[in-house]
Amino acid sequence: MRLNASEKIISAALDVFKQKGFHRASMEEIAKQAEVSKGLAYNYFRSKEHLLAAVMERRFNEDEGLIQGIDEISGALNKLATILDRLFDEVKKDTMLYKFYLTVFLQPDAPEAIRRIGNTSEKIRRQWAKIFEVHRAIFSELGVADPKAEVIYFRSLTTGIVAEYVMEPKNYPLEKMKAHVLHMYGMKKGGGD
Repeated sequence: MRLNASEKIISAALDVFKQKGFHRASMEEIAKQAEVSKGLAYNYFRSKEHLLAAVMERRFNEDEGLIQGIDEISGALNKLATILDRLFDEVKKDTMLYKFYLTVFLQPDAPEAIRRIGNTSEKIRRQWAKIFEVHRAIFSELGVADPKAEVIYFRSLTTGIVAEYVMEPKNYPLEKMKAHVLHMYGMKKGGGD
């Protein structure tokens, strides 16, 4: 399948960002990687920040795959296990990608650059709200006293697990952590599904 110029530039940007980080990457390097002129790259994206926003928007659109079809799965723990399987499979498949995404949000100016680009920021906010609601419904089904707080805790927990994994993927017990999380929620519910 042939990618259009915009998609080629976004894919190239992601590759260069993963290799060099956001701040050390240049539009010239990204254009070269995409096999387009620097002028064409700027024609599609006014700045590196706009390009970062497009990369992040793509990422959040991919996140929807983590919750796709969850409603069709019976049992809250099975739903949670499926989400964890999908997340951890993605992290294992492209560890450098997740390392990049985590570092973007740790940069003091990168999240603000994305927020400044209103349309993308709004799309990302809506996507996060959709995912939040799926998680909230799962924790409600599990009978958690404060499902909204539990979603925040769960996201913090899984973000921490992903961060630990991307720092040392060969030695981190990812499957053991997944089993522990599921066991923890099974105990909160008072057993399995």
